[in-house]
Amino acid sequence: MNESVPPAGLRAANADRERVLEVLRAAVADGRLDLSEFDERADRVNAARTLGDLAPVTADLLPPERQPILLDEAPVAALFGNQTRSGRWVVQARQVVFALGGTAEVDMREALLVRGHIRMTASALFGRIRLQVPEGVEVRVRGWSFLGLRSTSTRPPRSGDAPVLEIQGFSLLGSLRVSSPRRRRGLLGRGRERRGLA
Repeated sequence: MNESVPPAGLRAANADRERVLEVLRAAVADGRLDLSEFDERADRVNAARTLGDLAPVTADLLPPERQPILLDEAPVAALFGNQTRSGRWVVQARQVVFALGGTAEVDMREALLVRGHIRMTASALFGRIRLQVPEGVEVRVRGWSFLGLRSTSTRPPRSGDAPVLEIQGFSLLGSLRVSSPRRRRGLLGRGRERRGLA
């Protein structure tokens, strides 16, 4: 992806359109939209070419943090409270996460990366940062810690050309924890790994 293109200008995938349609179907089921409204909005979804075309379709149906497409370019900042960013959002080439006396929960498992190499500044001052990354991303945690913790439990990617998430910053009486989804165990999990599906 081209980092010079703003999140709203990024091309929408079929999966993005389906996420929006799911919200519209739920709104019909609970009576927030009638069938004619659904048809009109569904036509807009199917004609959408960019994420910016999709985001307004559900703007009046869910609160901002629960929207199927998030175009927020602001840093993730937990200031004496909790701040969460998850779902389908755009990770900037230089992303900032900060926790001051609070907890920042950042879930990148369904996010869009504007580049194959993301530089994130993640700093915690009397706070906590919990970062979830998808399987197959190479995570490099750097920076410094004083009476705090900076750790990752992610596994090395299987591919040599995997996306890279480089994390800088500090933890002063705070913590940064990076994790990825656990691989499935048992017979089913081992079978999936043998077939290259896990």
